[in-house]
Amino acid sequence: MNIANTKLPEEVGTFTGLQVCYGGYSCAGKKAVNQDAFAALTPDENEQMIKGIVATMADGVSSASKAAEAAQLATTQFISEYYATPETWSTQQSASKVITGLNQWLYSQQGVLDVHYPQQQWLTTFSALILKSATGYVFHVGDSRISRYRDGQIEAITRDHNRKQGGQQVILTRALGAESRLQVDAHTVDLQSGDVYMLTCDGIHDFLSAKAIRAHLNTISSDPDNAELEHISKRIVKHALSIGSDDNVSCLLVYVKDVPRRKLDEIERDILNQVIPPALHPGMRLDDFLVRKVIHASTRSHLYLVEHIDWPDPVVLKAPSANLADDAIYLQGFMREAWVGERIKHDNVMKIERRRSKSKFTYLLCEYIEGQTLSQWIYDNPGPTIAQVRDIMNQVISALRAFQRLELVHRDLKPDNIMIDLFGQVKLIDYGTVFVASLDENQQTLSETVPQGSLNYIAPETLLHMNTDYRSDLFSLGVICYELLCGELPFKAMVRAEITFKDYSQWQYRSIRAFRPELPAWLDIALKRATAPDPDLRYQAFSEFYADLNKPNTSAVDQYQRLPFIRRHPVKFWKGVSLVLFIAFLIALFT
Repeated sequence: MNIANTKLPEEVGTFTGLQVCYGGYSCAGKKAVNQDAFAALTPDENEQMIKGIVATMADGVSSASKAAEAAQLATTQFISEYYATPETWSTQQSASKVITGLNQWLYSQQGVLDVHYPQQQWLTTFSALILKSATGYVFHVGDSRISRYRDGQIEAITRDHNRKQGGQQVILTRALGAESRLQVDAHTVDLQSGDVYMLTCDGIHDFLSAKAIRAHLNTISSDPDNAELEHISKRIVKHALSIGSDDNVSCLLVYVKDVPRRKLDEIERDILNQVIPPALHPGMRLDDFLVRKVIHASTRSHLYLVEHIDWPDPVVLKAPSANLADDAIYLQGFMREAWVGERIKHDNVMKIERRRSKSKFTYLLCEYIEGQTLSQWIYDNPGPTIAQVRDIMNQVISALRAFQRLELVHRDLKPDNIMIDLFGQVKLIDYGTVFVASLDENQQTLSETVPQGSLNYIAPETLLHMNTDYRSDLFSLGVICYELLCGELPFKAMVRAEITFKDYSQWQYRSIRAFRPELPAWLDIALKRATAPDPDLRYQAFSEFYADLNKPNTSAVDQYQRLPFIRRHPVKFWKGVSLVLFIAFLIALFT
């Protein structure tokens, strides 16, 4: 069964990706009512690149009074709600959120016949396969099953959640709607051309042997269509019934025709095919925009204040520098910034306007922010109060939480990429290095081979291991907060040519009280934790850091004071030990 396609508002690059067909068949069999359901959907190409192709199977639990309704709801609602999740979310995040919501709703519908005997009315097994790029994402609960047929062999890629009781009676141990908190099996599989994925209810796989199923799947042609797969699914169902299946019987076959494995040079060529505008001057026009002022020009980008006859307010036109015309990674990030900018809406994030006409040139249209960068603010406001810094941090954290909700990581937080307007409102700008979970899963993008970010603000885990998540932004935030307060960095400044770090121990925090002795110890402790090199030792939420900036964490101060001197001041300790050893050496030398 298909549900209606949903369209993306605009294209996101060229997509020549995954090719899939599917077909299924279901019937009540020897039972009066069919309590099984399946659904599959191939969306348009743009949404397929971001969200993938979905196939689902559900088998309503026969003891539940609303088994058929639960199965139907689970399959169709999962698909519609999955495609409604933010386009930036990873497949895992999107599917998990939807399954959790479905389970909570089904569980809430249970009726009670007696206080001692609750009657759970909405129960169903559930299996989903999401095919995206060259990966299959499997989500499963219950004893419906997903199997893979490859190279003439069939294997189950899900585990049945049931157990035998009282001889041959089979008891289901997990189901949607059975408990308020649900444990879902989730894993990934690599896709190959020619793979067949078979989603079945137990009325099929409990009666047909692997040999019998292989015999049916072996008849699939090298280039099947939906009708052929539906015909083979029907044959499998009829076969199960003919040998005694006494349950509802359902089978859905998904055939992988082609897997996107574009060569890197092909992807790079598409990106480098973009036309970079020439350097512009006041009075010149680009498309329908009149340049009024050159705001900034560097080796990376050019910013112009422009006007459009049909637009009420001026905007900033941002174009990549011609110096980077051959840098595919930079240009990919530039286009990604435009894509993200149109999807993140927050008062503390620079808005990117949607282009209303097509152009051969590559550029962004950003809101015009009249003010100064945080770098300039630091220069103009040496030794600010904690209250001033706290207000700035509050606004930056608000923006970063908007990124986190969309599974985005800014990755280039630094004072130059934060602006304060004339009214004191903070804006995050320049997110060309943003990490997007959903796009990172796709093999239609170039892989980054070097850490993204700015030296002295980049998180250690990114520098050492190329790892990144919201805690990486939290580290950069801690560095910025430290710099706001004292104009210095919490670690010795690095020069890129000197980077030889091998582990977290090589980042040695410098107490902020060495630069501003009047600042309280609790603030120093908060900054030290925010900038902990090991992400597991940092704050695990932006709100925790902000709470400790607002109110002294007395327990943390007490705990810190109880630490031995070597733990509180390791550098001072070893300097002291070295001095003592040196003095001892001199005494021994002259006596």
